[in-house]
Amino acid sequence: MAEPGVRRLGDRYELLSLVATGGMGQVWRAHDALLDRLVAVKLLRSEYTGDPTFLARFRAEAQHTARLVHPNIAALHDYGEVVATDGSGETLAYLVMELVEGEPLSALLTRCGRLDPHRTLDIVRQTAAALAVAHAAGVVHRDVKPGNVLVGRDGVVKITDFGIAWSASSVPLTRTGQVVGTAHYLSPEQAGGGRAGPASDVYALGAITYECLAGRRAFDGEGAVQIALAQIRDEPEPLPADVPEPLRTLVARALVKDPARRFPDGAAFRAAVDAVRAGRPLAPLPPTTAVLPAARDRRRLLVPAAALLLGVGLGIGALQVVGSEDTATSAAVAGTAAPTTAAVEPVAALVVTAADHLGRPADVVEAELAALGLRVHRQTVERSDVPPGRVVELGPVGALAPGDLVTLTVAVAPPAPAPAPAPAPEPVVPTSAPEPVAPTSAPQPVVPEVLRVPVPPAPEPAPVPVRDEDAEDDAAPGKSKGKGKPDSSGRGNGRG
Repeated sequence: MAEPGVRRLGDRYELLSLVATGGMGQVWRAHDALLDRLVAVKLLRSEYTGDPTFLARFRAEAQHTARLVHPNIAALHDYGEVVATDGSGETLAYLVMELVEGEPLSALLTRCGRLDPHRTLDIVRQTAAALAVAHAAGVVHRDVKPGNVLVGRDGVVKITDFGIAWSASSVPLTRTGQVVGTAHYLSPEQAGGGRAGPASDVYALGAITYECLAGRRAFDGEGAVQIALAQIRDEPEPLPADVPEPLRTLVARALVKDPARRFPDGAAFRAAVDAVRAGRPLAPLPPTTAVLPAARDRRRLLVPAAALLLGVGLGIGALQVVGSEDTATSAAVAGTAAPTTAAVEPVAALVVTAADHLGRPADVVEAELAALGLRVHRQTVERSDVPPGRVVELGPVGALAPGDLVTLTVAVAPPAPAPAPAPAPEPVVPTSAPEPVAPTSAPQPVVPEVLRVPVPPAPEPAPVPVRDEDAEDDAAPGKSKGKGKPDSSGRGNGRG
């Protein structure tokens, strides 16, 4: 809530006129002095700035919207928190968004009643395109309603208010037993305390499509609890007779109670709208009868009325939070799976969802569970991948009664490993003086082959003459050649 007399935020945004006010804050038409343009400024009520949950939702809206860039999503320009100047020390949180010159779909429906099929398909097709981008980024809006669908004067539709959106990377923004959303557009799984998914946004868009074509809401009642129960177990009245059959099929496919049988996400809904506009038939669903689950599952359907948050967003349209007369109402369900006209018995219940508490500080979770009348038992487990003191598991979950025991498993740091003993010093061995190294002789020079003088081989020794004794005897005078033997020729030594 803007302070009295405060007309400028962050020395930049000048507040011009109040556009809308709601349960959580205000929406102002403002002027950006730095960029000289008109913007929309959302201000969180001062009484909520000290509440960590509301402040976390406001910051989450900034984070979610900043991640989503699409012509059918109102753009986020800035986020800021300033301290009040009145000495109270309060934090004034604000969002600066694209200013859409037009009106919310809720105002258009109030003024026009029903919309023709052509305009209906145009509006829901653009809305589905925006949801397709959000779902592709892992963001579930969780509060799709006519007040959050802005229709510009140029016909461009922009979806806004991601204040209670959920994503896999965000911290839980709901406490135990809280059902977040607007009852008239709440999916059956949300009304039953389950987690919202992309198909939950499809259900809400189907309810908007029904309202555009019929001029009335698909489900209505005296209070939020009755409407939420109707979302779980009833079927809407038939659409007017002049609504074409393809549109009837489109709405029926989007409003199926079982999320697994609906269009799975915004992209699938957009494709179905394109098929209808092109004259292509949609596959009809087999006829079903809306019945309550068996008696053993009945407690899952009990809506925790004391925690049902309606209209907690800051959309441009009319915004409201259910008052005390609604929050004090007990939820009721039929005693059997018989028709809904059977007698009902008021039963109160609490819905505990594990996903809303895993990873949160154990002290905070225990305080919330105890405040709802539940008994809490803690046990610890050593985990090195989770900060100490965080909840890693809890049970039982689902529909519980006051006094039930819930066990929290809390992470503790594993003990530090014992330091390894210091190694004993190695003994020092004295080293002797190095032995002298004998000098090596210089290598013999290598003489190239070309410089070597060939050495002739040594002459072989002359042969030693062999003495012939026989020859010597023949040569001696007076000796006969036969050594005294007679000459065989008959001649003597003489010649005469």
